[in-house]
Amino acid sequence: MLMMFQLCQVMVMISFSSSITLLSSQLHPGEVEALTQIGKTVNEDGQLSLKFVDRCQSGRVVETEPTSAGNSTIECNCSITDDNYCHITSFLLKDYSLPGRLPPELANLTHVQKIDFTRNYLYGTIPVEWASMKNLSFISLAANRLTGNIPGHLGSFTALTYLYGLNLNLESNQFSGVVPPELGKLVNLKTLILSGNKLVGTLPEALAQIKNLTDFRVSDNNLNGTVPEFIGNWTQLQKLRIADMPGPEFQLPNVTIRRDTLVLRNINLTGTIPENAWKVETTLDLTFNKLVGEIPPNTIRRRQFTFLSGNKLTGTVQDPFLQNSPNL
Repeated sequence: MLMMFQLCQVMVMISFSSSITLLSSQLHPGEVEALTQIGKTVNEDGQLSLKFVDRCQSGRVVETEPTSAGNSTIECNCSITDDNYCHITSFLLKDYSLPGRLPPELANLTHVQKIDFTRNYLYGTIPVEWASMKNLSFISLAANRLTGNIPGHLGSFTALTYLYGLNLNLESNQFSGVVPPELGKLVNLKTLILSGNKLVGTLPEALAQIKNLTDFRVSDNNLNGTVPEFIGNWTQLQKLRIADMPGPEFQLPNVTIRRDTLVLRNINLTGTIPENAWKVETTLDLTFNKLVGEIPPNTIRRRQFTFLSGNKLTGTVQDPFLQNSPNL
């Protein structure tokens, strides 16, 4: 079965790749029908030309014409069931400027583990139907036009709760309202990115239940308050970004960053810079706070970026610190 749309002479061929080559490479008929509906939902104005085929193709290659039109990867597997059909396991349509809505019909692709619609023009909100996708472990909807509250029903996405190594990226949309406490039910999340929205209020205590986070970002919102103490219990953190969050003066809790990135910019921090902060390897950004004290003389870890301007630091900056901070 083929599905065709028209867009300004732009043709995108999206084919399917199979992890195991079998004589029978036919997609399940229900999934072929779902693709037809998905195409209509994400491409409401009919301007984009998409061609879905109904068989898994070998080589894991997605052909696009022109190649700059977008980034698509739709994978399928012919060995995960014994029904003699192939099933879609990954659905990525990135950089296509898709003008429609997020498709609830994706829930009919029951074996999908990864959804990625990064950098499109999709509007609306996250379909509640996706909560039935028991294998879904990765959602990236960054850089779209999604609006309204971040839906609390995300907390009922069973795979995002019980699978390990999970990712949720809602960055650079137009979500408003508070950070829903229901996200705390996603106890095995590894990545939670909410930056670049219009979120208000404080970070809910329920997030303390997500103890395996390695990457947490909520900068560029309208949040207020202080950095919650429970973040100090996120011992696996590699990246933490919280910025431009007005509230009362407070001292930084004992946040453990195992390596990479610590950005706590313009959040009314006071006191001295904690010893753990100097152990960050790539980016340390504590600008525009009210930090005091001196830079310890034994702080010589080499990192790519160090930003400390807009504070009340005093004393002498040691030569080893300057030599090991190429971007200071």
